[in-house]
Amino acid sequence: MSLRPRLRALCVPLAAVALHLFGCQPVDSKTDAKPAAKTEAAPTKTETPPPAPAVAAPDVKPAVAPDAAATVGQGSVVTLIEAGAEPREPLRLKLTAGQEQAMIMTMRMGMAMQIGPNAMPKTDIPPMQMTMNLKVTEITGEGDIRSEFSLEKIEVLPDPKVPAAMVDQLKTVLGTMNKMSGTSLITPRGIVKSADFNMPADVNPQIKQTIDSMRQQINQMSVPFPEEALGVGAKWTVTQQLDQQGMKLDQVATWELKGRDGTVVQLASTIVQTAAPQNIAAPGMPAGAKVSLDRLDSSGAGTTQVDLARVAPIKGDMNLKSSIAMTTDANGVKMPMTMDMDLNLQISGN
Repeated sequence: MSLRPRLRALCVPLAAVALHLFGCQPVDSKTDAKPAAKTEAAPTKTETPPPAPAVAAPDVKPAVAPDAAATVGQGSVVTLIEAGAEPREPLRLKLTAGQEQAMIMTMRMGMAMQIGPNAMPKTDIPPMQMTMNLKVTEITGEGDIRSEFSLEKIEVLPDPKVPAAMVDQLKTVLGTMNKMSGTSLITPRGIVKSADFNMPADVNPQIKQTIDSMRQQINQMSVPFPEEALGVGAKWTVTQQLDQQGMKLDQVATWELKGRDGTVVQLASTIVQTAAPQNIAAPGMPAGAKVSLDRLDSSGAGTTQVDLARVAPIKGDMNLKSSIAMTTDANGVKMPMTMDMDLNLQISGN
């Protein structure tokens, strides 16, 4: 089985992780010092087809007492570490129906692989740039925010380090994503109640599988705002224990409010992801073949500028490094594999 399609399929889930750090789609979080803290969990409309084995997360617990955090959503635990300096004010979305905004996302990625004794040198993936239009279509009676997006343009940017043939191949595959669209419903605090993608009928099958995998990830990779009022210097963590494609994953993100001017906030974040050794039910594997995850380590850091009165972030920059070790077992023949990836994602909203 060729690994290249599966490697390409990893790119978008990694970008989703980066969007997590940017704060594109906040998810509700609630922290309360009371043991019986109220939890606000969201029903989802998302489908759950098997995702590509994505970068996952660590078995890390918040360094606080259990009664200092509340579980929300897909097993997320949001813990306020520091409320920050006075004056303090809650972080809340303040959107109105009819708002529109364009967002440009540029992703650069490189990866190196080794299969058994055979090593592939680091390969740079051509830079990809997506232009999206986002619109708030309705503010419901409950105050929830219904919005839609459409992918207006996707480009593969020229890069002298990348062979022209690779650029052309990527253009062909990604070109089928044009006019992809989607919808979402979130609360004023950001909890995702539903989300879905509408794909063109002729979308490339590899892209379709990747987008399908994002349907369930959209509720797990998002920006959480604590319930409490926050001031500059506020810090909080978000711990998630995920179960995707039979893999048990953990993820810990740490957030800091670096500055605030009216509805515009400056955020910095770090993320740590690991997964314990385990067997993986990887789709597309031949009969009798098995895959085991031996090690997964991923960490990243990013900054973002968010206007709580706008649909998308104003700007952001994030870097993520991941290292994965797996072993395939095909009828008793075992083969170790390692993969190292670097990802940079930049976002700007007009």
